[in-house]
Amino acid sequence: MNQKMGQYPLGIFSWFGYMLPFKDRIRLIKEAGFTATSIWWEDEEMPWPIKKESMPQLVRDMGLIVENIHVPFNNSGELWSEQELERSRMIESHLHWLDACAKHKIPIMVMHLTEDGNHPVPNTYGVESMLQLVKAAEKLGVTIAIENTQRSDNVPYILDKIQSEYLGFCYDSSHYFLTDKQDFHLLDNYGGRLVATHLSDNDGIKDRHWLPGQGIINWNEVTKHFPTKFSGYLTLEAYPTNEEREDSPENFLMKAHQRVTKIRDLLIKA
Repeated sequence: MNQKMGQYPLGIFSWFGYMLPFKDRIRLIKEAGFTATSIWWEDEEMPWPIKKESMPQLVRDMGLIVENIHVPFNNSGELWSEQELERSRMIESHLHWLDACAKHKIPIMVMHLTEDGNHPVPNTYGVESMLQLVKAAEKLGVTIAIENTQRSDNVPYILDKIQSEYLGFCYDSSHYFLTDKQDFHLLDNYGGRLVATHLSDNDGIKDRHWLPGQGIINWNEVTKHFPTKFSGYLTLEAYPTNEEREDSPENFLMKAHQRVTKIRDLLIKA
């Protein structure tokens, strides 16, 4: 059966813009009708401290699936550095996070290839860095999802150089609209390696993380280019506008579920 005739499970990032304890956020996510959530892999501090290592089980206890973790991307541009010490430092951090995925039975690690203000031209040093990570991922049975950010060429560069079933990409619709507008070469050429999604909208100026339909992304066009064999989650990485934040998190999540359901409907019909 064509995947588009099936049901795409729906998810939303565990941080969705409201200051609430982690347990309350995932409870509200569950109550809104989502199947899964993703975790930012750092401890949460004040006013409700919680260790990241306790989050996966709390999610599962709530009846949700832990789709993936998103690891910190500070200094991630050093993965491409000519300086071996800088590369080694970043590789070691990511190896540690891959181990955490395996330990906590989390199937996918989402990562950035660059960070704000440092977007190196793709080079062989970056390939060497990613080869080390992919080899570790293969041994652990964890899939690495490299996310498209502020360069449109580094994800294809790595995917072309490294062929592995444990290396794919995370499609961020907001980032992609800012870099490529309506050119869907990433989905068209590498759709078979899509393993995760970060769906949100923007105004074409900044990465707003608005709910789909709040901005100017053409979701009909996005869904036309979506790979037919994608079997993962349609996951929102969206936050409320100032006006929405004045309303309740329950209402925001209800709207979020409705918006991503509309995207799922477009995919089924496409």
